[in-house]
Parts: sequence; structure tokens; C-alpha cells
Amino acid sequence: MSHHLISLTILFPLLGTLFQSISSPARSRWIALVASFAASGCAILLVLSMQTQTADLQAVETFPWVGSYAISYDMAIDGLNALLVLLIAILFPVLIASEWNQKSGVRGLHGLFLILQTALFGAVCAQDLFLQFFFWGLSALPFYFLVGIWGGVGREKASFRCIVASSLGNSFIFAALILIYYSVDPHSFSLRDLSGGVLSGKVFDFLGHSLPISGVAFSLLSAGLALRAPIWPFQGWFTEVAQEAPSSVFVALAAGTVPVALYIFVKVCYLLFPQSLSYASNYIMAVGTVNLVMGGICAASQKGLRRLQAFVCLSEVGLILMGIGSLSSTGVVGAVYQQLILGLSLAGFGLFSGVISERTGHAIFLNQKGEKTLGGLATIAPSMSIVAGIVVASLLGFPGFSGFVGHALIIIGSYSIHPLSVVIAASALLLASFYLFTMYRCVFLGKPAENFEVFQDLTLREQACVFPIVCGLLFFGLYPKPLIELIRPTVLTLLSTVK
Repeated sequence: MSHHLISLTILFPLLGTLFQSISSPARSRWIALVASFAASGCAILLVLSMQTQTADLQAVETFPWVGSYAISYDMAIDGLNALLVLLIAILFPVLIASEWNQKSGVRGLHGLFLILQTALFGAVCAQDLFLQFFFWGLSALPFYFLVGIWGGVGREKASFRCIVASSLGNSFIFAALILIYYSVDPHSFSLRDLSGGVLSGKVFDFLGHSLPISGVAFSLLSAGLALRAPIWPFQGWFTEVAQEAPSSVFVALAAGTVPVALYIFVKVCYLLFPQSLSYASNYIMAVGTVNLVMGGICAASQKGLRRLQAFVCLSEVGLILMGIGSLSSTGVVGAVYQQLILGLSLAGFGLFSGVISERTGHAIFLNQKGEKTLGGLATIAPSMSIVAGIVVASLLGFPGFSGFVGHALIIIGSYSIHPLSVVIAASALLLASFYLFTMYRCVFLGKPAENFEVFQDLTLREQACVFPIVCGLLFFGLYPKPLIELIRPTVLTLLSTVK
């Protein structure tokens, strides 16, 4: 029965979407929440039932889907995707609960969240390239409506830029898939059949030139994922969505979609393009370093919580890329671990900033003159200030918090190979201390702003939303051993194909 948990994890949100769409708004909220919880419960059971110290795929479920084109429904879980399954399981019930009091279009909003939950679960667990692309492409569509309908004043432009960037990225990925499919005989989309250097040495003719399939497909896939990750300088649409989207929607984008994009890059590139990945490792490190630095510089100039969150995400993505490009077991383990922590940290950031925006009508903490427009919330809303403090400490990698483990592993794993990048990264992390503590000081410390005497602390529902996120940030920082033991065997197996 355990291997059917993957299918149940994927199907429960879809069933919830169907039933809540024909129910009254009052009942639809509960149906959506129960469906999301049911899927998350199956996902957590999957992770808890996994065997450690093995790199084998577990809970495998596979059968032909489109047999004539070698497309199969092939789902499994291993040390590489287990943490993302856990992240999605924590994230989406929280997002649905955070929009509990939504007045307009509640069925549509929750239904799109459920579709997105199914899409991300499917993209993470799929072991067939076409199936993975099917779910990954599906994950782009809900954001067009979530931003375009429930966003701010500039929602139409932001949603348009979002779907254009996603569609362009998906077209690059699909081109890579077609190239891979026709390069092997018999044709296949199976990651198992295509792994182990099958594509090495294969070429194809293009305009009279022979080009390596592995190198071209690797470049197309990287470009496609970079548009949605996001990678500097393609982050313009991402920061605009951060400004216009509802807080819960941007949390789904930054904390859900971005880690999944990084996972797909690691999974596919390490399995299918080990030689190209080895050649490109220095470029990946360079891109990660630039992302980290540029994200930090842009974050330091922000005066609002929304864009600050976007550039913090950009900077953290750069750090994860450094771990991926290090090609060391310590660095890659840190990068995989940090994908979970990035998602939890950004979720916590987005939730408390969303509450502040809802209470005050804006998310600006400094005006154009450099004067505080918020302040003093630590005395008025102590619960919110504690949550924000834990999130900031985790993002900065303070000891005892989950961010410390990922940051330390990435830096240790990268130093012996790329010491200059690590020195630059350390400087960027010092810059992060400046802008995150500046934000915290302006929002939570000092004298309260006018009319803040009636500012309400986190309600019971809001505390329930942030509770699993805070627990994760603390527990995974104090006791990371089970997760590290789950990740390490799979990472060592992947690295053996590269080296």
C-alpha cells in the first residue's frame, strides 16, 4: 500500500478542487483544507517510511501512460526529493489557511492552490522526463490567475510577465526533452534509461554543424529553469510579481516553485549530463556568486518588505547554486538541504509581512526620506516579532537555526575548490546581516508609529499557520542528522557519475 501513497498525494488536491468547486463558499474552505491536509499527510508518511543509508528509489509506482511513445507514469521518492516533498506538504495547508478570510472568489483561489500543490508534488516525484515536464508546465498556469485576479494595482502586467517568462522557460525545456528523446534508440523519456552517461559522445547536425547533444540539451534546460528559478539578470518579472501578488501567492512562488526548479536542475543534470555539468561547474559557481552578490546589493536598497523578500530569495538561490557547482559531497548535500530551509524561511517571511500589510495597508518600512513608517511592533505584537526574529536568524545562518546547517555545508564544501567565491559569499552574508537587521529594527524596534496602539498581534489562526514553519526552522537546525543521512547516499551516487 505504501507505494500508492504517491498517487494519493497527487490526486487528493485534484479531488479537493473538484468537490470544493461545486460547494458553497463556506464549505469549500473546509473541503480545500481537508484535501490539502490529506495530501500532505500521505506525503509525510512517505518521508517517514523511507529507509536511510540507501540511494535507491523508494515507494516506486510505474505503469505505461502513452506506451507508443515510451511515456510512463513513473513516480518514486529518494534522498534528493524527499525534503521537497516535505516542504510542499508543510507549505500548502498553511497557504490555504492563511487565505481563510478571503472575501472574493474563495473557491477559485483555493482551487488554484490545490492544482499548484498537485503540480509541484508531481514534478518532484516524477521519474519520467515527459511526466515531469507535464507537471512542471502545469505549475506555471495557476500563477497567471492568482496574480491577475487577486493581485494589486499592477496585477495584469505582473501576471502577463510571469506567464511569458514561464512559457519561454518551458519552451527551452521542451526543446531539450525532444532532443534527448530522439538521441537514444529505442527512444525514451525515462530517467533510469537515460542516466549513466548514455548521451555522452552523441551529436546532431544543425545548419551543417555537428553539435553535442549533451551540451546543447544541458544549456537549454539550464536556460529554461533559470527563467523560473529566478537567476539574475532574469529576475525582473519575479520582483514585479513580489510587489503585486498577494503574500500567500508570492510565498507559493518563491518558497514552492523556486526550490523545485533547483531540484529539477540537480536531478536531471547530474543524471543525464555529468560531463557537461563537470565542464560547467566553474560557470555555475560564478553565476551563483553573482546571484548572491547582486541579490544582496539590491536587497540593501529596498524600503519595502515585498521586494526585500524577492531579493533575499535571489541571494539565497545564488548560495544554493554555489553548492551545486562545487561538485563536492558536502557542498551538494548542503545545497539540497538548503532548498528545504529556503522554502520554510521565505514562507515565514511572506506570512508575517502579509499580516503587517493587511493590518497597516502597506509593507513599506522606510519612506523616501529614510524615515521609519513602521516600528515598535515588538511591544505591540510580541508573537509576530518572535516569528520574524526566527526567520531572520535562519536566513542569516545563525547557529541553532536551520539556515546555519545549509550555509555551513555549502561554504565548507566550496572553499577547497573555489576559495575566492567563498570569500565573496562571506562578504555577501555580512551584507545580508545589514539589510535584514535594518528591516527588523525599522519594523519591530523603537517607537511605535502613529495609530499602532490598536495593532493586533497574531490571531490564533495566524499562529497556527506559522507554527509548523517555526518548528521546522528550529528543529531542523538543532537536529539535522536524519535529513542529512537521508540526502547523503543519493548525493554520493550522483557525484560518482560526474567524477
